[in-house]
Amino acid sequence: MLLPLTLAGCTQSPAQPGPTGPAQSATTAAPSVTPFAEPSADQSGAPSAAPSPSPPATPSKEPTSYAQGQAQLDARLRAAAWANDVPAAEQLIKWGANVNAKDETVQSAYLIATSEGHLDFLRLTLAHGADVRDLDSWVGTGLIRAAERGHWDVVGELIQAGVPLDHVNRVGYQAIHEAVWFGRDDPTYHATVRVLVAGGVQFNAPSVNEGLTPSQMAARKGFTGQSSVLSALTQTPLPGDPAAALLAGAASGDANAVALALRAGAPPATQNADGKPALQLAEEAGNIEAAQVIRALCNACR
Repeated sequence: MLLPLTLAGCTQSPAQPGPTGPAQSATTAAPSVTPFAEPSADQSGAPSAAPSPSPPATPSKEPTSYAQGQAQLDARLRAAAWANDVPAAEQLIKWGANVNAKDETVQSAYLIATSEGHLDFLRLTLAHGADVRDLDSWVGTGLIRAAERGHWDVVGELIQAGVPLDHVNRVGYQAIHEAVWFGRDDPTYHATVRVLVAGGVQFNAPSVNEGLTPSQMAARKGFTGQSSVLSALTQTPLPGDPAAALLAGAASGDANAVALALRAGAPPATQNADGKPALQLAEEAGNIEAAQVIRALCNACR
């Protein structure tokens, strides 16, 4: 759940979900030196666009005092994360910047990368010790943050990195609840839900406060497309031959079948008798939605 401590208009604690529906979204805040408003839900529940902070200058000099220098390095790394400046981050990390160091709003370079959908930056933090169990100010994981924003590729990367799948944040939501309630009824969020399910999350669990499953949330929002996706995922049995099901789904473009095959244990890099990987089959056939799910969970497909 991406919710700030300092964002204008959202400074109070979140409203607890009531009888009229699930909680309203709140958002994270960037460092105080660079005002930033992350997207918040509009009246329809869809995240709105937000300005990005100016990119930091590429670091040219290493701080000299260790005590002061460490704090400076960590702050500069967080600024680089907001700006998605990977080259600057690489240099700062070489000098000792900590990808897990947080500011007063409980933001770290790693957590920022998850919410902003900065995949390459995220991979850099993971390669340098990012703690995938780390939590933000709303007791949410990076997976919850990415799911709320519909970053299906970041969701897949985090699942591969071992992020807790079914963690519940302090408003009672798991990542899949966030993707449905605070998302949109569009292909980006459909892909996010499929990747979550393919990666093994619970997808029939009710939210803590309202007792709504993701399917019920989609119905409450009037998301007919998301309802269809969730219905297919919840009502279709897992395949007995996951690898064959993956290849068939990739070739036919059945993205839901692909998600269930991966959930059932099909290796994402599964190949057919001709040596063609499932991802290649999907891409050659123009099956974008099926390809998204495979790519998100396939390190070997890079």
